[in-house]
Amino acid sequence: MKKIKLLTLGALLFTSFGLSTQVFADEKAKDEGWDVPNIALGNGLSEAEQEKTREILLKDLGSVKELKGIDTKKHNDYIVDGNDLVKYVTDVPEFTSSSKAYSSALIARTKSGTGVTVDIVTPENITARTEAMYRSAAITSGVYDAYIRIGSVRTMDGSGALAAIYKIYDEVDPASDETDQKSRDEKREVAQDQMQVVAGIDAANQDNSDYSSENILVMLADIQLELQKINDKLNKLSEDERIKEVQTVVVQQINNNGLQDAISPSQQEEIVNNMVAFTHTDGLNDSEMTKQLTGFKDDLVKNGKEFKDNLLSDENVEKAKTGFAKFWQGIKDFFGNLFK
Repeated sequence: MKKIKLLTLGALLFTSFGLSTQVFADEKAKDEGWDVPNIALGNGLSEAEQEKTREILLKDLGSVKELKGIDTKKHNDYIVDGNDLVKYVTDVPEFTSSSKAYSSALIARTKSGTGVTVDIVTPENITARTEAMYRSAAITSGVYDAYIRIGSVRTMDGSGALAAIYKIYDEVDPASDETDQKSRDEKREVAQDQMQVVAGIDAANQDNSDYSSENILVMLADIQLELQKINDKLNKLSEDERIKEVQTVVVQQINNNGLQDAISPSQQEEIVNNMVAFTHTDGLNDSEMTKQLTGFKDDLVKNGKEFKDNLLSDENVEKAKTGFAKFWQGIKDFFGNLFK
């Protein structure tokens, strides 16, 4: 912690006391890092909008069960600008250094094993990304055990908030060296590409009542988990052999999740390319990512009502009978009893 220098002139000390106290408090908060919540606000917001956004993100924070033991009365502030949008939100190529960010985010680290929780506190103002999407992107990029709040006083797509998540992570817990930074960048690139793939599949199925992006996100998690299981095998294969192995896993999980009709051949190819890229990150061998993805997937399956509708489709169960009949019927019966 930086020490505040004592001023020798009594009058100057007296007049500067209030300012010095605030500087000391700000520095202490910065030093506390993950011990306090961290907020990143969009640079396009006016001062009044920044204050309103801050109020939205901090409202009733002390009552959040995941934050028990966290000092929610203090927080760190950061600003997201155009450079951050270019750096972190690579699935939107239109961003430039002069772009403005508006949606914002708060992150607080939680106890080990709690997973990633996301609350969009202004859902009417976030148009292109869901809570599940933010959770998926966070975990795939290497952000674990965190409580995240997303908010915006303007109607936006939510890109600024995604950049805010990554910026806070880098500010509070900087990469230890170039290798660590490269690892983060690679996983974030995979996460951003996944969000672009999901957005494309969402758009193609906007009139499909038996569809939810939650199903796609569960499928993507399933693919990543299966690839982690065979990481030793993948590391011994040539690149062409690796691609074929990933293709097999992708097709298998599309079928397992009953999503054959929702995903076109070109979209399937995009998923394969994304997952091949994933196999080249250190996420492939990350046991903590395995735990976080499993918890995320299981939570969506258990609590996602949209996901339940797809699983209960007899047609999907029939299509998945290539070796998985008992598995799917068991899930179908489970959810049928659960929602009676």
